[in-house]
Amino acid sequence: MSDPQDFFGIVGRDPWYEYNTNPEKFPNDVNRTFLDNLHAGMAEMGARWVRVEFHAEYDEPIGPGRIDWAKHDWYFLDSAPRYGLKTLAVLGTGIVGDLDKTYQFKHINDKPDADGRNLYSRTYVQRVHEILDHYGEAIEAYEILNEPNANQLLHWETNGREKAVNPDIYGQIVTDIYTNEKAAHPSVQFIAGSLLHDHDVQNGRDEHFEWLRKVFESPAVKRYFKEHGRYPWDGISIHPYYLQPAELLAHLEELRSLQESHGDTTPIWVTEIGWPAAPPEWTNFGIMDPTASEREQADYLYGVYTTLRDQAPYVERVFWFKYEDFGGGGTYANWGLVRLRDSSQRYGPDATPWPRKPAFSVYQSLARPDRAPTAPVPPPPDLGERVRYFPETGHTLRDPFLRYWEEKGGLAMFGFPQTEVFYVQGRAVQYFERARFEYFPEFRGTPYEVQFGLLGRYVTRGREFPAEPPPAKEDPSRRYFPETGHYISFGFKDYWEKNGGLAMFGYPISGEITENGLTVQYFERARFEWHPENKGTPYEVLLGHLGNQVLSSPGWYR
Repeated sequence: MSDPQDFFGIVGRDPWYEYNTNPEKFPNDVNRTFLDNLHAGMAEMGARWVRVEFHAEYDEPIGPGRIDWAKHDWYFLDSAPRYGLKTLAVLGTGIVGDLDKTYQFKHINDKPDADGRNLYSRTYVQRVHEILDHYGEAIEAYEILNEPNANQLLHWETNGREKAVNPDIYGQIVTDIYTNEKAAHPSVQFIAGSLLHDHDVQNGRDEHFEWLRKVFESPAVKRYFKEHGRYPWDGISIHPYYLQPAELLAHLEELRSLQESHGDTTPIWVTEIGWPAAPPEWTNFGIMDPTASEREQADYLYGVYTTLRDQAPYVERVFWFKYEDFGGGGTYANWGLVRLRDSSQRYGPDATPWPRKPAFSVYQSLARPDRAPTAPVPPPPDLGERVRYFPETGHTLRDPFLRYWEEKGGLAMFGFPQTEVFYVQGRAVQYFERARFEYFPEFRGTPYEVQFGLLGRYVTRGREFPAEPPPAKEDPSRRYFPETGHYISFGFKDYWEKNGGLAMFGYPISGEITENGLTVQYFERARFEWHPENKGTPYEVLLGHLGNQVLSSPGWYR
């Protein structure tokens, strides 16, 4: 593979569903903010391909509906390529409108004419031609139907009598599409199969492989192979859910053997695979330890991608299902790598990650490790008085964080930047050795525009520090905080008062304790450390390296 990143795909949100979802900002248009933010997140984690479906309109009582290009054009022609994303467009059941019952999907299995075609299959092939004629090479690949071997819509429309598209009819469809379109669009890839893993427990047989074998042996496909010495597709796709990585590899090797037994050398595309994971509730410090299911999802994603990348050279693409959790009725289908803000009933307006899951970081570490917030970056082109670069860590600092860093103590107080700016709960944050800066635009122009993150609260989660009784009499060397039941005393009190006090560090949440041979005290936003070896210098009291400590935990990149 010329570009290793081409291996990485993601299933996204169909643009058709985002039409008029934000009529105040985008009347009679797709929600461009939402879709752009989705693409930005996909690109950030390193996806090169995005998989979405086309949809026709369902408002015409006669005929197969139409494609409203206004619901698709901006997505395919502007937004996706602007973020470096190639598109796999699914030509599913939705490309033919079915308000006219003549065009219900169940009619795909109507008895074909002598030429192997029926009304539905001809209509479907013609609709594919309209799409190819409109987009040309702007869409890089097309998948012909979705899960035709075990199709949910077909099962519903036939009241459970049928679930699979007739393999002979499917073979005729893919042959017609490839014959009609490939010569005109040679760089476009046509992907057949879209097999849903369908194992029959009773007879121990993989029904999807049996179905594909019949497609290989269908009259139209056999004729095409005899005439051209190849098959009428550029790849075979599969959705092998619920297989552990070793089982997955064995299963795909079986698929490859089936291909080879028929002389098919085209690659395999895994166009859906996933594992659900429910994130924890948000904490007030914006750092969340992974749930058990999040750990399972992250481990599974790592196993799938590394196994197939390293041991299955015939697998050309792997698309994770899905980028985002999708909601309805106040609940979530937790298959995503992120959860979006305000998405439990319907999608919110801006596609802000709320939160990312650990599997997002794992995907990024495999596809684009240079995009992680902790990854060093080269010096920026706009270096200057208000933009500083630190070669010691390979990170950049710019206003408003630079101004805060300089005014509040700089390197001695906070240490070097350890990340670039990134966003948590829609808020800009940046980690330093000893702190996390958070930006509050709603307080712009006030002393609270930049604040410390609540790292002290996070690193002491689960620990108990018994409250102390209030003082019997006033002592100028100590200060008591009834809000938390703790004192600050002597050098820690002086440091707290001289360097920003409550606004900077928050309340004390422990008394003085000994850790690793040092006297320390925890505050909501910091840990004070007494270094007697520095007595008499400005460095007698230092902030602990809470930024570094949190960055070593799995919950910081949310």
